[in-house]
Amino acid sequence: MQNLNIKIGGQAGQGLVSIGTILLRAATQEGWYLFAHQDYESRIRGGHNFFQIRLADRPVASWENDIDVLVALDEATITRELEEVKPGGVVIYDPDVLGPDAQKLAEQSNSIGLPFARMAEELGQPKIMGNAVAAGAVWALLSEDLTELHETLALMFSDKGPAIVQGNQQVASAGFARVRELLGERPRPGKPANPGPRLVLRGNDALPLGALAAGVKFMSAYPMTPSTGVTEFISEHGRRAKVIMEQAEDEIAAINMAIGASYTGVRAMTATSGGGFALMTEALSLAGSAEIPIVVVNAMRPGPSTGLPTRTEQGDLRYAVAMSFGDFPRAVLAPGDVEEAFYLMAHAFNLAEEYQMPVVVLSDQHLADSYTTVPPFDLSRVEIKRGKVVSGEEAGPDYLRYRFTADGISPRLYPGFGQGLVVAAGDEHDEHGHLIEDAETRQKMMEKRMAKQKLVEENALEPVLCGAEDAELMLIGFGSTKGAIAEAVEMLNSRGIRAQGVHLPQVFPLPQGLEVLLQKPARKFIVEGNYTGQLEELIASRFAWKPDGSIRRYDGRPMNAKYIVDRLPGGVCHG
Repeated sequence: MQNLNIKIGGQAGQGLVSIGTILLRAATQEGWYLFAHQDYESRIRGGHNFFQIRLADRPVASWENDIDVLVALDEATITRELEEVKPGGVVIYDPDVLGPDAQKLAEQSNSIGLPFARMAEELGQPKIMGNAVAAGAVWALLSEDLTELHETLALMFSDKGPAIVQGNQQVASAGFARVRELLGERPRPGKPANPGPRLVLRGNDALPLGALAAGVKFMSAYPMTPSTGVTEFISEHGRRAKVIMEQAEDEIAAINMAIGASYTGVRAMTATSGGGFALMTEALSLAGSAEIPIVVVNAMRPGPSTGLPTRTEQGDLRYAVAMSFGDFPRAVLAPGDVEEAFYLMAHAFNLAEEYQMPVVVLSDQHLADSYTTVPPFDLSRVEIKRGKVVSGEEAGPDYLRYRFTADGISPRLYPGFGQGLVVAAGDEHDEHGHLIEDAETRQKMMEKRMAKQKLVEENALEPVLCGAEDAELMLIGFGSTKGAIAEAVEMLNSRGIRAQGVHLPQVFPLPQGLEVLLQKPARKFIVEGNYTGQLEELIASRFAWKPDGSIRRYDGRPMNAKYIVDRLPGGVCHG
């Protein structure tokens, strides 16, 4: 596989995300596969941030440590990131914003000083277009011509008028020409022969896209990093699908609005992060008691409390599984990449409606904010299952909302249809929905509800496997560790170690197929992004099993293959 890694570093407000977005869109059009992730601080301006893009000639699902091209918009990028640049790698820096390190760089052979903003102004353009100068400079290392870059700029700035488009194209050409003049011809990363059409999306794009494909009609949410992108996407694009998007005053209002919308018969959802999810727990228990479907996206970030608001972690697994107080049916899904995020949203809505219960979809900052290339989604794979719904014609005056059934699933009537009366209650209730206090009805109603949990478990999504079938080493994880585990498995197999990756798209209830895998003779390691080993604990409680070891990360940064392989015991990782 041929890769090229680009890292753009600078302060918030300097435009590094704009540069990264221009490059990843143009690179996708040029034909590369890519994976891009962001590291940013919780401030509007200042701090040290970076945007990293990995280009390859085949699909990639994680990031790498070593850098081929470093773009430095500030001095901190040089002091922090220069040591990551490979021998022979290129550093493009802005001498106007650097201190003493600029002179050191000027003396190095593969370093290029380009005053981005000044170059734009010298061409008669505003200095903000210095971002396009930087994009053009990097593009000179990737392509023979500017066609795709110019088309990308035209698309991105079309709503600002032709003068802005032409200005950005002009300064990008200047950056391109300057680098070609100084460095001449250099080897370029290989591209796939027949790339075919592709999308470039973040997790925060794929999750709401999946919800729209699944027929969501109402979303209410309160902004909270890193889930806000889901809300913004629905707000921007949902109107064309006749979706109502309501920004609530807080997370308590958000989930109660969504539950109310679902009660009327529409597919409804909300999205939040750990602190907001904590506020939603009472309403989740209400949805469990009243058997109202609801889908909640919880994009995890490091805690406790506000923790690291813009970093990544998998510390909410235990909390998502517990979900709220009392026993009631629930499911927790954990997509591992953009493609899986899209399709799992439809599955989440189906689970919620088929079993009339809350479903949590666990994302995290790494999945939410990382971009990757995926083939266009196959909408024929999106199957909509509304569960046991009674039509208005079928519902007579004797309709019972919580009727006792063999499988625990009561036929659902949307309020206002037919002659039946729909009564929902948070207190314990009888088949009509009327409040009760007697022990016999309470026991029967609990058994009715919890019978559904057994069905959810029997139909749990099976593990997704990669690597060797006759494995001597097994890496088990959930959520955004999926790509890092897959690449670690590939790395180990290339060293002659038969390795297999196990990704769990459903973490509660756990699938029976996992128990079969755990009985295999391979040495097994749990890979997860939290301190206490929450996945390990969950598996142990379900299957009374202990792994051979664990690999955990809890510094707010995402896993990659090198991090995993470097932390395997020395005797395991030979070669």
